[in-house]
Parts: sequence; C-alpha cells; structure tokens
Amino acid sequence: MKKSYLILFLGGALVAVGMILSYTGASMISNQVTFKETIVNGTIPSTVEKVLDPAINSKGVFVLRIENSDSANIVATIYDPSGEQVFSKKIDNIKMEEYFDINSKGRYTLEVRNGGEQVQVLFGLSQMPDRFVVLLNTLGQYMILSGFVGAAIAIIYAIKIRQKSS
Repeated sequence: MKKSYLILFLGGALVAVGMILSYTGASMISNQVTFKETIVNGTIPSTVEKVLDPAINSKGVFVLRIENSDSANIVATIYDPSGEQVFSKKIDNIKMEEYFDINSKGRYTLEVRNGGEQVQVLFGLSQMPDRFVVLLNTLGQYMILSGFVGAAIAIIYAIKIRQKSS
C-alpha cells in the first residue's frame, strides 16, 4: 500500500511542477505578443505595431479572432519597416494564426481592414518565441500528463492491493 502512496505523491509532484513550467512558458510567450481589441468598420483600418528582429527569429506570427460576424470581409496585411507589404490574406475563419518572414529589423505593422459591416476583432503581432520558451511550455505539458498517468497507475495499484487483501 505504501508504494501506491509514493507513486501518487510523485504523480502529484509531477503535475505541480508541470503546471509551473507550463504557466511560465505560456506567460513568456504571451508577454511577447502585442494585442489590440477594437471594432473594425468599412472606413478606418486598425493597426498594431511591433519591433521585430530576424537575429532573434526569422519568423513572425500574427493571430486574429473575429467576434460574432456573419458578413465580415476582413483582410489582414503586414508591412515591414520600409512600408513594403510582406503578407496579405483575406480572413475566412473566425480564428486564425499565420506566419510570415522577418527580413529586416524594425517596426512591423499589422493592418486589419473590413469591407463589410462593423465587427469586433482581437488581433496580435509577435515574433515566433525562442525554442527554449516553447520547450519549457511543452515540457510542462508532458510533465502534467505524466503526473496524471502516474496517479491513475497508483489508484489502480491501490485497488488491486485492497482486492488481494480482502
């Protein structure tokens, strides 16, 4: 019976440490994103700017979420520091994440335009996170999963021991 308590304790410790690592990694990733929530109509586009550096990572990412929209005609466009269009896409889904290349260091601009009726949009621009940060987040998630598997094994082991003793 003592083995099951030890396995249960270790499983709980793995879950706790995994939650801390996952939270830390997710916080580090979300702190790098510049978000904006706004209402976009057909007249004025909305923009968000962020300084990006290809020395850190050559890939950038933008995320976009459209709230309660049936007839929105949203187009997202990214401009590099010189004002050249780097990426443009018509948004078909209410949620999306797209990647683009960062060619030079400077202020990149994400512009969201709407040709339809006014809609509420949440969008953000960031550099792809460092591999260490992604690894930290992934490691935390695997530790949580391992902890729950260990807890399940401990419970099954405890039930089998009780059945044998009775």
